[in-house]
Order: sequence, then C-alpha cells, then structure tokens
Amino acid sequence: MKLFIFIFLLLSTEIYGHKPLDTSNPATRTEPIVIERHRISWAAYNSLQDERDVHYYKLSSVKKGERIYASIYIPRIERLKDFNPVLGLIGPGLERELAGIEEEILVELLEIHPGEGVILRKNEKKSKIFFEPFTQTNYWEKQDLELTAPLHGDYYLVVFDPAGEGDKYLLSIGEEERWGLKDLGKFPAIWWKVRIFAEKKISTYIVTGIFLLGVSYFLYSILKGLK
Repeated sequence: MKLFIFIFLLLSTEIYGHKPLDTSNPATRTEPIVIERHRISWAAYNSLQDERDVHYYKLSSVKKGERIYASIYIPRIERLKDFNPVLGLIGPGLERELAGIEEEILVELLEIHPGEGVILRKNEKKSKIFFEPFTQTNYWEKQDLELTAPLHGDYYLVVFDPAGEGDKYLLSIGEEERWGLKDLGKFPAIWWKVRIFAEKKISTYIVTGIFLLGVSYFLYSILKGLK
C-alpha cells in the first residue's frame, strides 16, 4: 500500500500527471497526432528532424469557451541548452500573433487554412530547471500557451524550429489529471522510455539490471523455501 501511495504522489508532479501520447504517427497537418480529449493532461515526447520539420497535434472538437493549454520542456542534455523551438496554435477565430517571426517563414513552414488564425510563442525568459522525480530526469522549462477557444472547431498545436536543425522536446498538453489503478501496470514501460528519451541509457540499464537481479533472488528464495 505504501508503494502505491508513493507512486501516486510522484505522479502528481507537473509532468507525470500527464499520460504519454503515442508519437509514432507522422505528425503532419494531413496526418496529425490526434488528441480527442484535450483538457486531459498529455505528454508528447518527440523530436524535430530539421529546420523545415513541423509537428501538428490536433485538438479535436474544441468547444467555444474551453481552455486550451500547452507548454514546452527540453531534456537537460548539453547539446540542447540553446534549443528553443516555437510553440503555436492554429485554428478558427484566432488572431495572428507571430512572436516576431517573419511572414515569409510562416508561409513557407506552416499550413494555415482560410478562416484560421495563428498564435505563436517563443521562449523569451531564462529557462528554469525542472526535476521529475519518478523517472529521475531533468528538463528546461520553456514557453507555454494558454487561451480560451474563441469558436467551436478543431485546433492544431504546432512545434517547429525555424532557427536550427531541430531536436528532442516534450510537449505538455492539458491540465486535468486522469490516472487510475489500471495505469500502474504501464509505469515500468513509461519509466524506461522516458529515461531512454532523456539519454540516460547507462544508468537505466544499471538500475534495471539491479532490479531484475533483486526480483530473481526474491523468486529464488521463495522457490527454495518451498522445497
């Protein structure tokens, strides 16, 4: 029981109240990563390939007046210390806020349909360091985007990096935590994937090896006691 309580306390942290999204899809405008319930907390671990790569996350059937929230985190890896991707939102009824990005670049990179506006956010502040205790990983906190949907419809969160070659990022979406007991079985896989994403391979292998040895010894002790 104490173990379950400990795990749920860890999951109440800012990132790990979020359910991981499947980011294996292309994440283009025509084939976006679809989020049916955008108010639930989701975490998308993904990587941009180059300066022309744009990832689209479709928030389906957003209602007028609903709050839309998203934020960017960057794994604390030395090569990523200057990585500052742009976070944006495309959708009906939005204004056009470009965060200083030139119109030519916007037209070249983003697919914006008639009747849609776009709001972009860049990181304009010194990044704080966020430590996620469940996976023992560190992130730089970047910009966030929050607003109230002006109209009903589908909205698209976009992440891109026109100034560089792109790299790893974590997109946090929504604010309502929805974890249950059935999710406990997913924790080992989540722990592994997140640590590998954060490039902590050696320590992950070591911890996993120690754990498996411990489990093996425990089972061996039980079987030996039954003889």
